[in-house]
Amino acid sequence: MKNLRRLYRLTNYERVKGFVKDIKRFRDLLKALGNPHLELNTPILVAGTKGKGSVVHIVSRSLQNSGFKVGMNTSPHLVSLDERIRVNGKPIPLDRLEDLLGAVFRAVDRGYGTTFFESITAAAFLHFLNERTDYEVFEVGLGGRLDATNVVEQKVSVITRIGYDHTNILGNTLEEIAGEKAGIIKNDSPVITTFRNEEVLHVIERRAKEYGAEVVVVGYRVLDVGEEGTVFETDGKVLKVPLLGEFQAENGALSYHVMKVLGLSFKPEGVFVPGRMHVLRRSPLLLIDGAHNPTAAESLVRSLKRIFPGRRFNFVLAFSRGKDYVQFLRYIRDLADWIFITRYPWRRSEQVEEVLKRALTLHGKCAALSSVYEIENVLTEDTVITGSLYLLGEFLRLWGVRYA
Repeated sequence: MKNLRRLYRLTNYERVKGFVKDIKRFRDLLKALGNPHLELNTPILVAGTKGKGSVVHIVSRSLQNSGFKVGMNTSPHLVSLDERIRVNGKPIPLDRLEDLLGAVFRAVDRGYGTTFFESITAAAFLHFLNERTDYEVFEVGLGGRLDATNVVEQKVSVITRIGYDHTNILGNTLEEIAGEKAGIIKNDSPVITTFRNEEVLHVIERRAKEYGAEVVVVGYRVLDVGEEGTVFETDGKVLKVPLLGEFQAENGALSYHVMKVLGLSFKPEGVFVPGRMHVLRRSPLLLIDGAHNPTAAESLVRSLKRIFPGRRFNFVLAFSRGKDYVQFLRYIRDLADWIFITRYPWRRSEQVEEVLKRALTLHGKCAALSSVYEIENVLTEDTVITGSLYLLGEFLRLWGVRYA
């Protein structure tokens, strides 16, 4: 498939350091394609540091359970590229993706630049348009203001919890990071955010005021967290999402309010979020989670304590360069028996030696794994694999797991 091969030869800022500095170029490419992003029925944009993938899945499933045809665009993929573009949960057929990329590259060959992420996003627009979806739910990639998904004219904006991540690109303060995330606000559609963003709420509200957009600040209360799901209260209602993790209460509450703004019922039954508190084996426990920053690590630890009280775990970790892995390690050390440091086979993966050196100063029982192939040798005890979605993807490929 020549177009898929060409896609992988493009600059991919998921794998190498850098970012797109001008969204206008992507708009020009889309114009050459007939502006498919402007023809979508009901786009929904979800940005934030933590929880945006879960919100995308919960909202998409709730809309699907309500009888609608729903396009869902997420990133990055864990195991296979087709995970990124789905209609009613079904991944795009690879031959269809090949054809859509062909259309994108024909436009590129007329003089328009592109990247890996821009090309796959353009293909998602074309697929949803061809499938005549009723709703299209997009997970914003890096930041928001300059992200390729931010060309759509969304009907609802969601900004999940904001924390420190990609500080070398988005800024060194929460206010600077929030400013980039709030860049998705560009019309008067409602903005849903969590009360946990109180420290930067003024940044979001200032941006919303410029466009006459109402900001809905979501409050919630965690009622119960167990192996069958998470029960929470919001808007005076007791609700449940069938997802593990205390943090899913916040994601569920945000999703409920998206549905409320749309005038629809909240129906999350059957939702599954790949790589988020996913139990692959129960005895001994093998759990994978995509936490990749300190905010997510803190939530992961809190959830592990609630769901598996009194238990300790072996942690297998890999990090991308630029991540605050020291604070991540501080959060997990009290639950850790052994900490194993490895890396995934991409250039942006942090070197094992650097992480191990810091880990040993925080926790005595640490060791290095030279590659993901060695992970299977340390799964004899309760184990959590986390630190990077890319690590999860490599491990799942070894285990033969595919999210289709």
